[in-house]
Amino acid sequence: MPKIPFKVSARTARLIGRENIASAKGAIIELVKNGYDADSPLSLIYFNLEKDCLYIIDAGEGMTQTIIEDYWMTIGTDNKANDYFTKTGRVKAGAKGIGRFALDKLGDRCEMTTKFDTKKYKTNDGNVAYIWKVNWKEFDDTDSKVIEDITADLEFKKAFNLKEYILDEIDDKRVQEVIKRYSFDNGTILKITELRDNWEDFYVSQVFDDLEVLVPPKEESGFELFLFSKEEKSKYGEILGSVCDDYDYKLVAKADENQNIKITIYRNEYDVETIPLDFFNRKIMREPNYQLKDFEKGNWSTKKTFSELLAGFKEIDKENTFEKIGQFSFTFYFMKRSYSDIKLEKFYYNKFNPQDRQYWLNKFGGIKIFRDDFRVRPYGEVQDSAFDWLGLGGRKSKNPAPPSHPSGKWKTEPDNIAGLIKISRIDNIDFKDKSSREGLQENKVFQIFKQLLLGILEVFEKDRAKIAREMFLYDKKINKDVISDKDIEKITKKILTSAKNKKNYTKENNEKVALAKTVQYKQEKIEQLENEQTILRGMATSGIVTASFTHELGNLGDVLSGRIDDLKELIEEKAPPEIYANTPDFLNPYILLEDMKKQDTKLQNWLKFSIESAKKDKRKRKKVFFSGYFETFTQTWQNIFANRMIDFTYSIDEDDLDMKALEIDLVR
Repeated sequence: MPKIPFKVSARTARLIGRENIASAKGAIIELVKNGYDADSPLSLIYFNLEKDCLYIIDAGEGMTQTIIEDYWMTIGTDNKANDYFTKTGRVKAGAKGIGRFALDKLGDRCEMTTKFDTKKYKTNDGNVAYIWKVNWKEFDDTDSKVIEDITADLEFKKAFNLKEYILDEIDDKRVQEVIKRYSFDNGTILKITELRDNWEDFYVSQVFDDLEVLVPPKEESGFELFLFSKEEKSKYGEILGSVCDDYDYKLVAKADENQNIKITIYRNEYDVETIPLDFFNRKIMREPNYQLKDFEKGNWSTKKTFSELLAGFKEIDKENTFEKIGQFSFTFYFMKRSYSDIKLEKFYYNKFNPQDRQYWLNKFGGIKIFRDDFRVRPYGEVQDSAFDWLGLGGRKSKNPAPPSHPSGKWKTEPDNIAGLIKISRIDNIDFKDKSSREGLQENKVFQIFKQLLLGILEVFEKDRAKIAREMFLYDKKINKDVISDKDIEKITKKILTSAKNKKNYTKENNEKVALAKTVQYKQEKIEQLENEQTILRGMATSGIVTASFTHELGNLGDVLSGRIDDLKELIEEKAPPEIYANTPDFLNPYILLEDMKKQDTKLQNWLKFSIESAKKDKRKRKKVFFSGYFETFTQTWQNIFANRMIDFTYSIDEDDLDMKALEIDLVR
């Protein structure tokens, strides 16, 4: 029986690269990881959109010709899968052997210049640099080519100075300053051209934000990240992780190889000096970890086993899942976004700046996973479905009770938290990547791991709920003589009802009635103001949405402005207008393009009208000059008028007639 080999289509490269990697941002991160695995002290990303070019630079160990041929050019190599550590002791971030195909996600062409470390690689190649070039478009031919038919160009240069090459290639002073700080005796430069994505500043900024949480924040790091853009001279630079130092609660959990977890709770929510000493005389507040000395210390610790956090699971688990989880650490932050004066007084909160917290949480919130100091995306990614990957929102909806509720079942909200989980390829071998490199496989080990994390969170939730409940009861006790809003309303109604049925009033009764009427008026005023506040909040939200909508409409208008003319120029190169001189209008591309241009102009005018109407200055009372107003009005609507056979004319007798008005009223 004959043996026949498998063949791999050229399209395979697209499947595992361009079509497999979820986003261009993810592709850049994969290539940054390659620099980390090469023991580079830095990774530098540089956008030059003028040349339609992206650079990713590292000063790592580089590659020899043998490595390029046997590993870089081979799909799915397992050198990283079997060799976990770099030469300096780093645990390698990559494992699948498909990271180089991230290049195809970014652009049609790639040129890689690499110079290897002659001290690490004892080869006969000498002190040379290799230049590797590939055209990813060749992989688009899926009809006939197998992957062996596609080749890349490889040339070498002797006595090549890598640093001088970078300085000559990139003339940006900010980049050059960084490059000069490193030796670059060896390293790799990826130059990607004919970029597939539109890298306007909005998307470059997203990459910068993603890289801020790529590496967990720490005081010292042997790996620096930089991002620059030629088009934005004043933005970007070194990428530094943000350290959270403004929190209400912090939890640190460390799990060892024996399934024990040490959990430390740090309380920073309470202004201890303002809490009455009498509060700590309550029975519960005399318990360990809740005494005055514990509050003054600011933290307490406990030890739990996996089995204690997930009671009953070990007894039914036949696969020893706990043993497969391995060692890990979990740092968690809880941060209120705002507070009221009433709660500040009742619960003795520390004051904070709500705006600063909201900004930080909106940017760095969510619980993220880091493996060997590199983030595993997309867990905890803001504005992503994986932001609440632990299902905290669902837990909260089932238990919406406040912290002070007698049940003690308060649950934290996903919008008020941040955190990082550290795992390792060495200690957590059953946490396997998805083939897309976007997340971990949802196997049994990972599912139980998530339940374990929720068990750890409950230690914090019970602590906060217990304190809040005691503070609520204490406040109720010391303010027992204070009349509630509900009781005030009852008393007020009783006084006013009684007054209607009596003819003779004493001075005391008159004062009571006057006071009751004042209270009633104040209550109505408060209710009115609360309703207005609700309306204003809704309007503010609508304003934000409108602003975003307006911005996108403006971008769309810019796209429409010249696209037909650009298309005409492209067609003219292949088929000049004369060819279609005798062609019917409905088959003539130039006639059809003119019709499309008219439609684009109509749409532009509508967009312009919508954007102008939404501007803030339209809602300010100002002097409106009618001559200018009607001139703009005519320009905007002339095509619409012409199509509907409307002849719009205007005349102003005076040279410059004006009136003070809201321009939006004129639009209406």
